[in-house]
Amino acid sequence: MNPPKSSPSQASLFEVYLRLRPPYAQQQQDGHAERFLTVEPPETTTTVKNGVSRSSPTQIILQPPNDSRKRAVEKFAFTKVFEENVSQLDVFKGTGIDSLIEGVLCDGRDGMVATLGVTGSGKV
Repeated sequence: MNPPKSSPSQASLFEVYLRLRPPYAQQQQDGHAERFLTVEPPETTTTVKNGVSRSSPTQIILQPPNDSRKRAVEKFAFTKVFEENVSQLDVFKGTGIDSLIEGVLCDGRDGMVATLGVTGSGKV
């Protein structure tokens, strides 16, 4: 049996989004907000929203802390990366979750949303 052919707009079966949490208030006050993660600048792909063309970052680089353990620098790719300064509404609209919910409730389509993260971190 052959797998179903995907449409040109369907690049993959899953979309994976990353939302970075802001540093804790105490970390900001103490100046201990050391970053081990760098968000790569957006590539050439752009999204057009309200007539404005805008690129979104899709990759991060993890730089391990400088200690005696040897660890490699790693790069990870996502559908979209939401940086620390975005609001909950920006994440909701930026992931297209509203169209997924509408499709499931009104159009009879299948859909699933899974959120992963530390307990109490604001997953919705």
